[in-house]
Amino acid sequence: MQAMFVLADAINRAGSGKSDAIQAALKTTDLKPEQLMMGYRGVKFDETGQNILAATYLIQLQGDQYVAVWPAKSATAKLQIPFKGAQ
Repeated sequence: MQAMFVLADAINRAGSGKSDAIQAALKTTDLKPEQLMMGYRGVKFDETGQNILAATYLIQLQGDQYVAVWPAKSATAKLQIPFKGAQ
C-alpha cells in the first residue's frame, strides 16, 4: 500500500502520466517519516533505485488498526498470539 502512495506522489509531482516524467519524479522522491503510513525512516532512492531509508517492520492488524509489533524498539503494540484480526 505504501508503494502505491509513493507512486501517486511521484505522478502528482510529475504532472504527467508519461513514464519518463514519472521516473524522473521517483528519482527525486524524498518523503519524510511523517508522510508515510509505516515506520520507515522515509523514502529516498539511490542511483540503483533502492530505498536507502527503508527498514523492516512487522505490522499486525489489531482491531481496526495496523500497529508495528517488531522490532521491539519500534513496536507500538505487543504481538497478539493467536492472531485475532479485525473484530
